[in-house]
Amino acid sequence: MTQSLIRHIVQLVAGLAGVVTLSAQTWEFGVTGGKANISRAALGSVSAADPKNDDSELKGLQGYGVRLTLNTRGYYGHEIGYIRTSARFRTLIPDEAGTRVRYEDKIWIHQGFYNFLMYFMPKGERWRPFFTGGFEMQQYGTPHVPEWESAGGKRKYGVNYGGGLKLRIQKHALLRIDVRDYITGKPYNLFFEETSVQQSLKSGGFLRQLETSFGVTIGF
Repeated sequence: MTQSLIRHIVQLVAGLAGVVTLSAQTWEFGVTGGKANISRAALGSVSAADPKNDDSELKGLQGYGVRLTLNTRGYYGHEIGYIRTSARFRTLIPDEAGTRVRYEDKIWIHQGFYNFLMYFMPKGERWRPFFTGGFEMQQYGTPHVPEWESAGGKRKYGVNYGGGLKLRIQKHALLRIDVRDYITGKPYNLFFEETSVQQSLKSGGFLRQLETSFGVTIGF
């Protein structure tokens, strides 16, 4: 085997190693889990009889999901993901005597999103704090409570923003902490005290969800 051929083989191996290293720093796939806190926005009443604006509410519980990230050269990245969050729907419904009886049921919130990431440290650094913002879609499950008559309003679109930190613990493994504020329209088409234009204004508005999560990511 000539020295020239050996040199070409060494260069080829080095080139392939460089591609693998570059790839490991470019793509990331991770799993995540955390806690969701949902704002106490007035969602309205399940019952049309004597509705109160604050009869119903959502309480966020735990969530989990996946994230796929493409890191560009320098300080930027693109990310898509899916989060499945459990929540408790609580509502007060008047009975025949007019007494408001409390009902509740667990639902799932399915959430898909795209986010743009801006890092404070260049690619390859062990610590990479970042800021992020993007768009999202949330699909709310149907609660099983009496007199449920909502025919729509389960899918909502919105935006989110937040930040986080990535810590490289091995060449292809990272730990990740995220804090996100998700802002969407209120779910469900429930009843409010006001009528006509006033009800339309009251039933509109935003629902916010503050999520704190921890994840494990693999670079490839």
